[in-house]
Amino acid sequence: MEFQVEITRLDDQGRGIGYIDGKIVFVENALPQEVVRVLITKEKKKFYEAKVIERLVTSSDRITPNCPYYDRCGGCNLMHLNYRKQLEYKKQKGIQILKKFAGIEIEDADMIDSDEFYYRNKVVFHVEDGKMGYYQKESHHFVEIDTCLLLHPKINQLLTELKGASFLNSVENVMIRTFQDGLETQIVFYPQENLNQEEIIHRIKHLVTSIYVDNTCIYGTDEILEKIGDRNYLVRPESFFQVNTKTTKKLYETVKEALQPSMDDVVLDLYCGAGTIGLYIAPYVKYVYGVEIVKEAIISANKNKEINRTKNIEFYTGDTKTILHQLHLQANKVIVDPPRSGLDQKTKEYLLKLTPEKLIYVSCNPVTLARDIKDLSEKYQFQTVTFVDMFPNTEHVECVCLLKLR
Repeated sequence: MEFQVEITRLDDQGRGIGYIDGKIVFVENALPQEVVRVLITKEKKKFYEAKVIERLVTSSDRITPNCPYYDRCGGCNLMHLNYRKQLEYKKQKGIQILKKFAGIEIEDADMIDSDEFYYRNKVVFHVEDGKMGYYQKESHHFVEIDTCLLLHPKINQLLTELKGASFLNSVENVMIRTFQDGLETQIVFYPQENLNQEEIIHRIKHLVTSIYVDNTCIYGTDEILEKIGDRNYLVRPESFFQVNTKTTKKLYETVKEALQPSMDDVVLDLYCGAGTIGLYIAPYVKYVYGVEIVKEAIISANKNKEINRTKNIEFYTGDTKTILHQLHLQANKVIVDPPRSGLDQKTKEYLLKLTPEKLIYVSCNPVTLARDIKDLSEKYQFQTVTFVDMFPNTEHVECVCLLKLR
């Protein structure tokens, strides 16, 4: 079925929203103030999903993406919206989500920008028939990629170098991560069958710091080194690290500003990964305790502690809720940076008992952030939120939220 629809706003996923006979319709690649002819692709009881057939009225905020794969690849979905409007959309999205799910009403908030392109320091490519690329959104339809505008140029260089390599026929996925503006690079091959390791090393050793096959380093060093401000970080393939290095410094500075650290502070850093935030603020506080479930990340965290010559930080391996229950760690300020699913119930219960004077919540998912703020509102009052654009040209936004003890 085809319909003419006026787009009124964007939803949380960056899709245009309109109405057909009073029923909401979500339209990919459509912007507010546009009038479009659409084809219904999915019909549910409460909504339609549709794609644009013809644009009858075009928004002045629309730009033409430079990416040749944009209409096929699932890597990003806002490249058709000018960057200034992307920032405004993400800020308003965050504000509306906090209002809807946590009852928090704010008129405005700070929005920190980023480089629009070539910002990602990490990618995982799918491999099919010896070719590297991405899957289309919500599908397993493979799209071969020659270059990606979101990836650091060093990653695109490796993509070109690997093109046509015979050993790719035995590979399922390839992860590439590059630090220090391409100076240090890590590549991991996840094979479907045995690989010719000598051929791999010969082909790309001049471009990388380390080569892994699954969990085994077959060339170079186990970790690669990144620098954020005056801090150094060694990172293994399985360790979490923010994908936008330049903007990560802005993020950590925002966390530090919200923390307002003093040399009397004891800080609990939950979901600490390779210890990046904890080590960043350690010089400004009395002591930091970091907790992380991924043991390899804690191995890196302890190495990072050594290379930064930081003595006032200690790391613990385990599930956050279990470690907190077992060790009864005490702190007057807490930083949490959980996965997209947010804080688990046991951790929230612990935080309600611990009652630190400040809780800084770093989140890549405003919905779970808002849910957790509401669950913690018995003891903690919302103060401020800053939005950070870690992921330009996508609908995602990072949040740094400050809660204070009531």
